[in-house]
Amino acid sequence: MTGLSVLAAGAVFGVRHALEAVHLAAVATLVEGEDDGTVRVGASWGVGHALPVAGLGLTFVVRGIQPPAAVVVLFEVLVGVVLLVLGGRLLWTLARGDLTTRHDHGASPHAHLSVGDLALGLSHLHLDGDSFLVGVLHGFAGSGALVVLLVAAAPSTGAALGFLAGFCVLSVATMAAVSALWGRALGTAFPRYLEAAAGVFGIAVGATLLVEQIVTVGAV
Repeated sequence: MTGLSVLAAGAVFGVRHALEAVHLAAVATLVEGEDDGTVRVGASWGVGHALPVAGLGLTFVVRGIQPPAAVVVLFEVLVGVVLLVLGGRLLWTLARGDLTTRHDHGASPHAHLSVGDLALGLSHLHLDGDSFLVGVLHGFAGSGALVVLLVAAAPSTGAALGFLAGFCVLSVATMAAVSALWGRALGTAFPRYLEAAAGVFGIAVGATLLVEQIVTVGAV
């Protein structure tokens, strides 16, 4: 394969990967409304997701090893639990009638991005901590593990780097676009219904993932 075809293959897989139900469910429960921060939510998920995929992929290329199946199953279970928590948290927030907390830095108001009391960022540019950490977790599960295997099976280090570059860039860009579109949808006349649907969707996908892993382990 040429360098361009390797990049294209990684890019196509990155788009497909970002649009998987488990990823859409997670980001849909993390986007809080229509503002500039919606792009940052998806991009943060993509960056968090790309780091373990790239790190593990390159490690396996150098060492010539593959991730144990038990580790993949463990992270699948964790992703399922996280989706249940995110979906349940969103529905609980809606039931309480809470609004997104915003603050003003002297320009336009926007959501402050944090995990609990921890705000992540450099200067005024913040990472969405929740999305970043969920993305990291997703990097160890699902077809993220498949990407690692594909990278490990690459015929050369150059091919592995090209595939990873295409995958990482397009997965980040795709999820940033998806979260921005979802944020705009939340700016319509029925945001609470859409958020409720996102919460239910997250719980359904998380429960399905857990059931799949239980069945898989039981069949072994």
